[in-house]
Amino acid sequence: MANFVAAAVVLIASVVGALGCGCGLMLPPPPCPPPALPACPPLPPPCPPPPICPPAFCPPPPICPPPPPPPPAPICPPPPPPPACPMASPCGGYAPAPIYQSYQSYQPMPTYAAVPPSNDCCCQCASPCRYRSRARTHGSKIFSARTAEVEEDPTCNSEKLRMLIEENITRDPSISKRAIQKAVEEKLFGKFNVICAKGDFSYVAYTETYCQASNDDVTCYAFRPL
Repeated sequence: MANFVAAAVVLIASVVGALGCGCGLMLPPPPCPPPALPACPPLPPPCPPPPICPPAFCPPPPICPPPPPPPPAPICPPPPPPPACPMASPCGGYAPAPIYQSYQSYQPMPTYAAVPPSNDCCCQCASPCRYRSRARTHGSKIFSARTAEVEEDPTCNSEKLRMLIEENITRDPSISKRAIQKAVEEKLFGKFNVICAKGDFSYVAYTETYCQASNDDVTCYAFRPL
């Protein structure tokens, strides 16, 4: 307790010594006033809003009137009838001219259908083969359309074709038909049909050039189609 009192006395004495006897407390000088700032110029007036332009409307294009209709075609009057030639009448005077028809009746000419040549045959069959061809006419008879059967060999009418078949026929029908067709078309310069088979077969062909030949096993028939 005594120490606290002593310390307070010492503190008061130091404060009194610092302030001086009879002098008040030393206050700090007042602060300087802030420098005066220049006045700002007034703001410019706001810009007026842009004028609102009315929308532009283009006038519609003028509507062209439709073209006038074409003038009607002139109607020509029918030509006058030809004058009738006067004819002497047995009773005197003239009789009216007779009216003749402008058409004549024609009878159609008879037509004849030419029968195409055909080869009807059967390989190794009991029925015989036959061949019917066009009749060969010369001179003034060339315009005749009549046909007649011409006696020819019903199995082969071309020795060149027979020779080519015999040179290319084998024991296989498939190989034979291809070899014969190739050789015949190269040598005879045309399209040929070839049939090869073992045993019996029958055929009818519209042709003018044909031949049938065989070996011990296979029979082949070649013909040029019309």
